[in-house]
Amino acid sequence: MNVKELRSLLEKEQVLSVDLKFIDLNGEIRKVTISKDEVTEDLMTEGIGFDGSSVTGFRKVSAGDLVLIPELDTLHKDPFTQTQVYSLMCMIKEADTREQFVDDPRFVSKKAVKFLKDSNIADEAYFAPEYEFYLFSKVSYDTKSYYSFYHLDTEEGYWNNDFTSENDYLAIPQHKGYHRALPMDRYFEVRSDIINTMDKMNIKFRYHHHEVGGPSQHEIEVPLTPLFLASENCVWIKYIAKNIARRYGLFATFMPKPLSADAGSGMHCHIQLKKGGKNIFYGNEYAVLSQDALYFIGGILHHGPALAALTNPSVNSYKRLIPGFEAPTNLFFSLGNRSAAIRIPKYATSPEDARFEFRTPDATCNPYFAFPAILMAGIDGILNKIDPRKLGYGPFDFNIHDLSADEIKKIKSIPSSLEGSLNALAEDHDFLLKGDVFSKNFIDAWINTKTKELDLFRGAIDPLEFKMYFDC
Repeated sequence: MNVKELRSLLEKEQVLSVDLKFIDLNGEIRKVTISKDEVTEDLMTEGIGFDGSSVTGFRKVSAGDLVLIPELDTLHKDPFTQTQVYSLMCMIKEADTREQFVDDPRFVSKKAVKFLKDSNIADEAYFAPEYEFYLFSKVSYDTKSYYSFYHLDTEEGYWNNDFTSENDYLAIPQHKGYHRALPMDRYFEVRSDIINTMDKMNIKFRYHHHEVGGPSQHEIEVPLTPLFLASENCVWIKYIAKNIARRYGLFATFMPKPLSADAGSGMHCHIQLKKGGKNIFYGNEYAVLSQDALYFIGGILHHGPALAALTNPSVNSYKRLIPGFEAPTNLFFSLGNRSAAIRIPKYATSPEDARFEFRTPDATCNPYFAFPAILMAGIDGILNKIDPRKLGYGPFDFNIHDLSADEIKKIKSIPSSLEGSLNALAEDHDFLLKGDVFSKNFIDAWINTKTKELDLFRGAIDPLEFKMYFDC
């Protein structure tokens, strides 16, 4: 579609507004709504200006001006506006030169794909994130110097299960929500509405189901998709889930650990590389994986502590990543072992399906940064022949939590906090700078922005501290 065709479409459908959407540093969708009269050839070259300093971490106030240049091939109707509005995703460019802003998240994702192709390792990287989230009917929270609280509720909450004898079968016991059917799965229709809306936006799904968390935890899985499109779809799926939830009077959250005593929500990523249409991860070096697949795994595990700063970039991320639970904290690979950071699914055995799953990430990440970072670590593993077997990263085809404490200590793990991950990124980021995929400016800005987040937590007082120490 060209500008003339777009203007004709807007006139025909009597659409007055067009949303120009872009992605901020944290992976959130931002937008400005323009008149249809602003959709001209000049828009495609000159763009619409905005203040980059007001979008977290992009720019300092003294040099904040940036512009949005829309991409016409991203045109779609926003499914949630009452009035009919078309949307275009935008690239972010410098205001004075109209050159590409190098730290634009969408551009970083595109650069990673180009670097993969230029390396001649593969033509495309495919990602399939698993989207885990909770639905709550009531959400309130606040923190001040003199009080702090949060309160969550859901019809599925086991704490609400004081039912009469004729309907107590509707209660889902704690930790027993996995694959529940109707009528226990009370929000099946919500998930169905989510995947129907995804389909209207040409985002496919493989399956959806109730997850382990009895208080309304859910999961949607999608097919393997080229990396850039997987990044785009990731932000749209979160956008869709949150907006559909509001239609039902609910709140969707992808927060890694909203309930301290219940299952956390991760975003496990299935990964595969193809060259000339052939899956280069298929082979017989280990299970159904090739040597290149093992090198790729080696790169991820070797750079795992630094990667966590991008794949698990929130303080809450590390409340999910607690040793001894299914959320993986130890950096090793295995066949079918869900306590491993990297799991090779036992059911993916054909040349087309062979892949592995990186289980550490969560949805607080910006996918336009996290997916490329994972790819860059894997490429580094292939280029430098980082064999995970020779470096003590497995395979460990057993539950490592059955090992003694001394034996577990020998297995490398991700940092136990965001601060530790940021320190690891500060020490280990050269693999991200190759091919100018990530810039040193971005690394510094990311660490600086996240350190400011940490400063907020350092001064905050948790109610648990009163329970433990007030009467000391």
